[in-house]
Amino acid sequence: MKRSTAAAVGVLALAAGLAGCGGPDARNAAPAAPATVKAVGPPAPVPAPIGKPVLTLEGAVTNRNDGGTVVFDLRTLDAMATVTTSTYEPFVKKDMTFIGVLMADLLARAGITAAATKVRMHALDDYRVELRVADLADRRVLLATKAKGAPIPVGKGGPIRLIFPADSTVGKNQDLWIWSIDSMTVL
Repeated sequence: MKRSTAAAVGVLALAAGLAGCGGPDARNAAPAAPATVKAVGPPAPVPAPIGKPVLTLEGAVTNRNDGGTVVFDLRTLDAMATVTTSTYEPFVKKDMTFIGVLMADLLARAGITAAATKVRMHALDDYRVELRVADLADRRVLLATKAKGAPIPVGKGGPIRLIFPADSTVGKNQDLWIWSIDSMTVL
């Protein structure tokens, strides 16, 4: 699936705005070993958003805070354990530093069910991707909320975007890189 011309303009804006975001090796890089998305006990309740909601998870989630969904604002995402990582960003063709929440931690916090196998992601520009839960359980896949230490504006791919490690087999498929994510459906 290809993005529209407007999305291509967004990629150029992202490239222009984030071109200088490369940096030294990550201080708090995510662990390299893949892991499963399983919580030891029930996840901590997700507080209702105080700020503008930026992400909604629905479907096979159990830790709901808004009817049948789990809704996050940036404050709640940033309050979770965050990591800093550097990875090759294929759209600007250079290493960049991102800060965010590990996807494995986000899915565990949402309380995905043991039967969940896929996550459909939707972006503000109506772009969609579907990934396996197993691929998102890699403890280096990041839901970035910051680039170069600053929030990512919508015009530059924010406020949240999916980041793959440089050696990710899944991440080599550029059609699976998704930014300006606004919702996920866990199946």
